[in-house]
Amino acid sequence: MKRLVLAALSLALLAPAALAQNAKPPAAAAAAAPKPQGCTATHGALPQNWSGQAFALDGETLGGSGLKTPLRIWGVQAPALRDAQRVETVPGMRARATLEDLLARADHKVKCRIARYDSECRLVAQCALDEAQPIDLGGAMLASGVVYGHELDEPLSWEPRAAQRYADAEFEARKARKGSWPYWLGEQ
Repeated sequence: MKRLVLAALSLALLAPAALAQNAKPPAAAAAAAPKPQGCTATHGALPQNWSGQAFALDGETLGGSGLKTPLRIWGVQAPALRDAQRVETVPGMRARATLEDLLARADHKVKCRIARYDSECRLVAQCALDEAQPIDLGGAMLASGVVYGHELDEPLSWEPRAAQRYADAEFEARKARKGSWPYWLGEQ
């Protein structure tokens, strides 16, 4: 028993010294570890604006000519376009069709102010149709009832009341049971 205890003690005393000999210096260890790449490193600096012809990828995301990365509409969350089996969903298709119909009103021309990158490195932006009387895409989508408000606690520096405007549009659509609200409220 004494030998077992002595062997365990000597191993405990010698192990840190052996590990220290095999360990890399802190600078070498840091250089060897891969550094996480952010959106700025992979996609470049965050642009302030984008304008051009856009098309709906789903009910909340735009693709466009000259865009390196998709553009997510600020303040809205659309139903998933596809379910777990990769089958298109009716609420997701309705949201995409509504966005596509809005885009068609202005020949797919939009102007966007970029807020940030999201966790998927998409540009998050407030976008409006590029016409004489611009229509805010997020607000129009909320008013139609096919999307709901998302991350409205994140204010926009150029329009501090945008979150309240979006929340009001969502409330009115829900109250009128527009779009997908009957389904979301379980009233099918």
